[in-house]
Amino acid sequence: MTVAAPFAPLTPSAETTDWLRVHVIHYTRSTERKVHMERMLKKHGLDRFRPRWMTSHDKEEILAGYEDGQWGDTRLIAPGSVSLTLKHLATYREVLREPDRWHLILEDDVIIRPKFVEELMHCIRELPSAWDLLFVGLGCNLHVPWWVRRDTRRVYRRGYKQGWLWGGGGCSRCTEAYLIHPEFAGEFLASDFAKPPFNEPIDWHLNSAGKALGAESYWAEPPLVTQGAF
Repeated sequence: MTVAAPFAPLTPSAETTDWLRVHVIHYTRSTERKVHMERMLKKHGLDRFRPRWMTSHDKEEILAGYEDGQWGDTRLIAPGSVSLTLKHLATYREVLREPDRWHLILEDDVIIRPKFVEELMHCIRELPSAWDLLFVGLGCNLHVPWWVRRDTRRVYRRGYKQGWLWGGGGCSRCTEAYLIHPEFAGEFLASDFAKPPFNEPIDWHLNSAGKALGAESYWAEPPLVTQGAF
């Protein structure tokens, strides 16, 4: 496994586009989702970052080995969920190729809120040097609780522990919209969490990996993206 080089990212800038890579997780047979995402990306100025569409590992591609448990236990997880996990892992491999960029992962049913790029840059500037994941989506209507929020802050440390004061089952806030640190992508891919079988959805899988790897997870509040266009 190739480990990412030390993270030395380009400075986010409103004048340039090379600092950000946008990865769209897409199921190729869902043409209406493709149209929806193209509209979303153009409307919010993300099309200028030349989005990269992750279209490999559709569920039809993995069904041949699915029935015998190669990819997961059919009693626990559906082929579509395994497909989604494999698409995210394939995206992590793309992230490793460019350790000097910021990498935003979007699933193909998101609704992007106004001033997204501007707000994303605000969030990035608040991140400490030690971070692994930044979830900018709403994710099952999970919020940073009101007693933690501050008017002057947009980013809050969630950590990785299950049931840790607030949030869901761990570090993730679903996987419809998040940034991943290239070094963490490398750690994840070098671990057993990148190997089948996969018996839980990708967001819960990230929770399990986050606990084992001690992920430094952060959430944006208010979130910049919502899910459920379909």
